[in-house]
Amino acid sequence: MPIEGKLIGIMSMKNLITIVVLFFLTIGSYLFLKTITPKMVKEKNHTEKKAVATAYGVSTRYFNEKNKLQYTLLSKKVIEYSNNYGAELVEPDVTVFDNAMITIWQGNADRGIVSSDKDHLLLQNNVRIVEMPLGNKPTYITGEAMTYQAKKSLLTSDVPVKIDDGIIMQVSDKLTLDTKTKELNATDKVRATYNTNKNIPQKD
Repeated sequence: MPIEGKLIGIMSMKNLITIVVLFFLTIGSYLFLKTITPKMVKEKNHTEKKAVATAYGVSTRYFNEKNKLQYTLLSKKVIEYSNNYGAELVEPDVTVFDNAMITIWQGNADRGIVSSDKDHLLLQNNVRIVEMPLGNKPTYITGEAMTYQAKKSLLTSDVPVKIDDGIIMQVSDKLTLDTKTKELNATDKVRATYNTNKNIPQKD
């Protein structure tokens, strides 16, 4: 065989070996990245909930986009969390106002959770709400969980609540109180009875 032919054969064999090696390296890299990527994504998306501060006797005020006071919040104890987890509240007491600074409702509970932007407030355990507490005919609402959405001006509940205006006592599985329109709606499985007790319960 001529020398040129041998050289071409050797070079072809080297090229073939190089191609095979590169092929297996590519496959190996793909499999490695496929294995490690989910772990990297999981670690990237995971944000640890960690308490960063605890305070006692905390007073908070929330202003709307028009810089008007929308609600005040007093808490016996507040635990602030990192990574936008918001804060846990112990014995929160909230007062909500309309644009004319009239108190629409006041409420308290054993526990609460407020979002980091203060827009969502969840009241839990022995929730007690008084609608129009300064009016002649306040309405008393009790339940185990209610959520206040400040920007939407809504107080809602998806668990059973009791609504007592001193004349009729209602039990409903859903509740919506619109702070802007001052409309209170019980919308699911409503059961109503006349209240024969003339002693209307007072707020604690």
